[in-house]
Amino acid sequence: MATVSTSPRRLTTGSMVEAARDYGIYFVFLLVFFGMCLVEPKFRTEGNLINLLRQNAVIGIMACGMTFAILLGGLDLSVGAVAAASSVVCAQVIIQLAGEGSANRWEIVAGVIAGILVGLLVGLINGFLIAWIGVNPFVSTLGTMTILRGLLYVWTNATPLFGVPLSFTKVGLGSTFRIPNPFWIFLGVAIATTILLSRMRFGHYVYAIGGNAVAAARMGIDVRRVKLLVYVITSVCAAIAGIILVGQTATGQPAGALNYELTAIAAVIVGGASLSGGQGRMTGTIVGVFLLGVVSNALNLFGVSPFWQPVATGIILVIAVAVDSLAAKSTRNQV
Repeated sequence: MATVSTSPRRLTTGSMVEAARDYGIYFVFLLVFFGMCLVEPKFRTEGNLINLLRQNAVIGIMACGMTFAILLGGLDLSVGAVAAASSVVCAQVIIQLAGEGSANRWEIVAGVIAGILVGLLVGLINGFLIAWIGVNPFVSTLGTMTILRGLLYVWTNATPLFGVPLSFTKVGLGSTFRIPNPFWIFLGVAIATTILLSRMRFGHYVYAIGGNAVAAARMGIDVRRVKLLVYVITSVCAAIAGIILVGQTATGQPAGALNYELTAIAAVIVGGASLSGGQGRMTGTIVGVFLLGVVSNALNLFGVSPFWQPVATGIILVIAVAVDSLAAKSTRNQV
């Protein structure tokens, strides 16, 4: 009798914690967003809202790729370095082909392809080390991040590459239908990754491996192949973000996207994904990106020192991880 009377209580508590992890981000985002609209008139201006869309597009694209890695039970610390490398390679190719004149369509396409190839190459290296060699994702991606940053500094002497034609800034600073072009690119990446994750068989494989890799392998899933593709997707998303950075600054920045990987990871975790893998949604990641963006924007509008922004991000991340841990603990208690 005692077991019967206490089971519903445990189930209710666990369900509440899991609901907070899965759906709490949406409530918190709406609360913060509309609260800022009421408290700070500058926040709800068209210019500020457009600025929010533009500023968070790069992190958003990285976070979309990072979602796959975290759902798999890993992470990718190299995405910031990949974005920087992509920006440098893209800028270098465009500068070399365009010379002193303005870049034409094919020269821009060549630069973009070169930047994406950087992401593809690094993703293949990470995926091979993790899936075939068995290197821990943290160690593997930390190593590629360090190597890539070092090679960039050696190649460029830690100096930005100038000379990208101003016409390329349409990618990072231009607008279409009054909406920033970086946001349109982010929207395209978000839709594609959402469909891949929720509607395609590959997405189901990612969830299965993140939940239990051994069981997934016994079901006939090619675990190594899926892991390889996941890290390719993550790096290619980072490369796209790096190309946007070129469009925002008209330069290739070897020190660009510094610590962006930490913000991308924070957005995914805040969005409800579990660090242990197999739990999370792409929609949650997108909301997590904009929640962190709104908090950062609010601090700026209130005149708070920018040094406090990482503190706010860290607090939100710790709370999200604590909720995830409580949900996992509740689930284990039920079993």
